[in-house]
Amino acid sequence: MSSPSVINLLIVDHSRSDIDHIVQTLRGDGYQIELLDTDQTGTARNAIEYQPLDLILLRVAEDLPALTEMRSMVTEAQQDIPIIAVVDDAGRARYRPARLLGEGADNFFYLDDADHLVAVVRAELRHLQARKRERSFDIRFKESETRTQALLENIQEAVAYIHEGVHVYANPAYLRLFGYEAPDELAMIQLVHMVPPGYRDAVKSVQRRSIRSGKAIEPVELVGVRRNGQTFPVLLECAPTRMNDEPCTQIIVRDATLKKSTYDQQLENLLKFDDTTGLYSRRFFMETLEINHNGAVLYILLTDYAAIRYAMGFEAIEQFVLEAVGLFKEMLALDDVAAHFASGVFTVFVPANSPTQPLDLAEHIRAAIAEHSFQVSGKLFTTTCCVGVCQAPDTHEGAVQILSHADRACEAARQKGGNQVEVYAPPREDQRSGRATISPQDEAVLRLIRTALSKGRLSLMYQPIVSFENAEEARYKVYLQIMDDEDKPQTMDKLGSVAVRYNVMGALDKWTIIRGLGMLLDIQRAAAKPPILFVRLSRNSLADKEFFDWLAKRFQDSRLAGHYLVLEVKEDNADDCFEETKQLRARLRELGCGLALSHFGGKTHSERLLKELVPDYIKLDGSLIERLAKAKDENSRKAMADLARQAQGLKTRVVAAGVSTAPQMASIWQFGVTLVQGNMVAEAGSRLDFDFKQFAG
Repeated sequence: MSSPSVINLLIVDHSRSDIDHIVQTLRGDGYQIELLDTDQTGTARNAIEYQPLDLILLRVAEDLPALTEMRSMVTEAQQDIPIIAVVDDAGRARYRPARLLGEGADNFFYLDDADHLVAVVRAELRHLQARKRERSFDIRFKESETRTQALLENIQEAVAYIHEGVHVYANPAYLRLFGYEAPDELAMIQLVHMVPPGYRDAVKSVQRRSIRSGKAIEPVELVGVRRNGQTFPVLLECAPTRMNDEPCTQIIVRDATLKKSTYDQQLENLLKFDDTTGLYSRRFFMETLEINHNGAVLYILLTDYAAIRYAMGFEAIEQFVLEAVGLFKEMLALDDVAAHFASGVFTVFVPANSPTQPLDLAEHIRAAIAEHSFQVSGKLFTTTCCVGVCQAPDTHEGAVQILSHADRACEAARQKGGNQVEVYAPPREDQRSGRATISPQDEAVLRLIRTALSKGRLSLMYQPIVSFENAEEARYKVYLQIMDDEDKPQTMDKLGSVAVRYNVMGALDKWTIIRGLGMLLDIQRAAAKPPILFVRLSRNSLADKEFFDWLAKRFQDSRLAGHYLVLEVKEDNADDCFEETKQLRARLRELGCGLALSHFGGKTHSERLLKELVPDYIKLDGSLIERLAKAKDENSRKAMADLARQAQGLKTRVVAAGVSTAPQMASIWQFGVTLVQGNMVAEAGSRLDFDFKQFAG
């Protein structure tokens, strides 16, 4: 230990030699002991009630206070003091671990095992410190909540919290702004009722954007409705947050009635309008579409724009664009939003409540440009356009995706010869429901998974990962299997891709981790050393922002040490979800858990990923090992040697996975790989009883 720690220790025992043995053992590990010892119930009770104690060591014996009695004393005194049972040779057969824990002990050790004593004391002191920190955090959190509540009640900004569209809190400034007298009056009023009907889709869109992005949204100009029906301009800000441990949206509303200065108005116009055509600017169009995209988008490309600019120059092209805009500007309804989006490109957003029919408008624009004779700089010519249309009725996609779809449709029209209107057709989409069509095969897989979760038709298989250097290192790779209606096991090799595609693999990941930790806890309670489990984590769990908090809670509840769990992430998933994997790596270190990159190696960026993430393990891809076994050129061997050397420099262990033949074993042995998993070592089984000592060198 880096510095001595002081333990206020109560030992309930009648053997002076055993008490001295315990104290000397702990002092030998660097602890300073403030000791109280007794074999009397009354003295123990007084010490618990009036002395600052960190630990109680109680010897289980007939002539000493019972565990249940000692636990009652601690509970009645409202103290948090771990009770550790001391078991001698005589009590070892009688007092089994389950009984000791059931009668009130937090942990136990055998009197003749000094290492066990030190490990248990360390663990319980660590747990005690964690609980004290948690209580301190709770107190500070409640104090912070009180200060925040006082701040909200007294600030002049109008602030409210929305859960599922309904107000759950509104501060006095918010009530005054909208003309309400008491918070109860807003209890059942939805946020969309605070704006006119024409702005409700915009409010919903702003909330969705905030929830999807997980961050605050820039202020949006809207119109508010006061209690008396009066409307007034407002600026609305949204940010996702939590209240009473429930997800909600914080909104800040500002009255925008104050007249803007002439300079501000001019600046706004510069940002809002395109100075060449008088249409809206690209920036304003994107902001409008992001707020409300319930409608249709037209993407209009002037086919010969580049050729005309090259032949006639910039001044002529400006005249050409103005003349083209004049052809369709009068076709637009008041609610339609048209923009000069890029060189030779115009975009039009037709809201759902507009009287304009998007496809009719697209056809009219196409025909008007095709039939018009342009006269620019004394020259007469004709040209055409292509129009791509994307229908986006209340889609979950953002403005960029919708524009991309319309652009793709426009390009399809151009490739078909131009002078056409093309409508974007979403791949594999059910046009009536707007949801992805599920194939019969996928539906059968999802039904199998749902049935397995509801009826408990899930089980785990464990395949040993042996070390040829250290027989004390027990590791297993965990495999999930699902039983079908005929009780035949179905592995996740076939089902996993479907589960990930429909975002249900996260639930299976959690089931696997819970069951794996349960097995480790059973082994630990039986006073044996648990092995390390490798559990694969899917892309669904990587994208789940609440996964780590869930995992931390599991370890807190089980009181298991984090190093017993290693989470595996496929190299492809780590590459595609790099930021999420990097954050997970940092958080896992807080728990002491390991990270492994599986199916690793053979790609040009593998070494970069290894250097960026520095995992605890890399598991070589089976195909890579097979190529090494068959390769005769030196390039493959050199690449493998460099990878192994880089991993060694980063203190990352290398595991050869999927080893099934002797040549494969020989091919990786020469690179210093001593951790091996595969059917050549042992097939996966339902029990954690593999004899690792047989492979120690």
